[in-house]
Amino acid sequence: MKIDRYLRKLSKHPQRRQEDILSDVHILKERVGLVYALLALYRQQVNSGFVLADPLKPGGKEEKRFFDPDTGITFRLQWNPYRELRHDRQLLIERKVIAEDVDKTKLINPDKKGEPCFLCEYNIKRQNPGEILLEIDLAGGKYYAGANFAYITNNHFTIMSAEHRPQQYRKKILEVLNDFVDKTDGYFRAIFNGLAGASIEEHEHLQVTTEKFPIEEIKIEDKDVVQDSDGIRILQPKYYVPIWIVEGRDRTKIEIAADRIIGAWHRLNERDHTENIISGKSGDIYRTFVILRDKNKLAGDKVGKKGAMAAFETGGNIILSYKPKVKSEGETNERETFDNANLETVERLLEEISPERQLTEVEFTHSGD
Repeated sequence: MKIDRYLRKLSKHPQRRQEDILSDVHILKERVGLVYALLALYRQQVNSGFVLADPLKPGGKEEKRFFDPDTGITFRLQWNPYRELRHDRQLLIERKVIAEDVDKTKLINPDKKGEPCFLCEYNIKRQNPGEILLEIDLAGGKYYAGANFAYITNNHFTIMSAEHRPQQYRKKILEVLNDFVDKTDGYFRAIFNGLAGASIEEHEHLQVTTEKFPIEEIKIEDKDVVQDSDGIRILQPKYYVPIWIVEGRDRTKIEIAADRIIGAWHRLNERDHTENIISGKSGDIYRTFVILRDKNKLAGDKVGKKGAMAAFETGGNIILSYKPKVKSEGETNERETFDNANLETVERLLEEISPERQLTEVEFTHSGD
């Protein structure tokens, strides 16, 4: 079968010319769909060494799971020391994640520190020699999919806008998320971190993965239903961070409702309120999870988590990777957090980043007036 031939070429000969690899990926996309193309591209990026470790090989990674009867969620804590390899410059050069000598004056869109944008296609072609980008049209806009070299889950891609614009929520984001979910037949989940966990705030991007989020199993009770009409349900279930869920078959109505939630949240505090969004699809049912965040409460450092927590964490999959080379008093040691973790650890991590302010059902209802 010709498709098998393309897959063998991608997996067995990862060091072929990028133009040839991308040509085969496009053939897969045209003949068997975007999912097949992305899975093949990701495996090529693993085999070529661009992805810093193989997610399918367990060595070095550990996981703990804790079932929470209050929410119905089985939370996952992942110890993933490979995430820290992203700070090893020499390794990144050897793996062709970054180029050794790049004239930054010839790159575009520098940030406030003078660093050229890491997500602009123009710059990626010049400073990330091992990265292969697949162009995708989403909701009428051009985007590029690139494997995340410091992965969190298997088949973890960053989807970056072709246009350099800020990582700032706009209603179109919901359309882009759902269009990606549609184009991958629900096989991928798509997430957007507003200013709550996005490491590159100057360039709009999403992240996608084939792995299910624990939060998708959240318990729904009758009292959690805010609205059940017009073909959609709006839910506000018990969780440790304020969460709203919109689900149903009508994608447009779901996007309108989710936008109303986010808009109402932003109006309560335009300066500090932000969000994590997770979009998925099962059969013909779309589900959009809106997790309400505050820019003043991003990290779980008091409970032993270094750095901001984003959609992977608020979605129930908490990633730990940092272990100081030298023990020092007061420094966060995520290895110790992992070793000592229990269900209470998860609850406290999420509660620590929960905004002081909540969005009430009344405020949401009035937002449509």
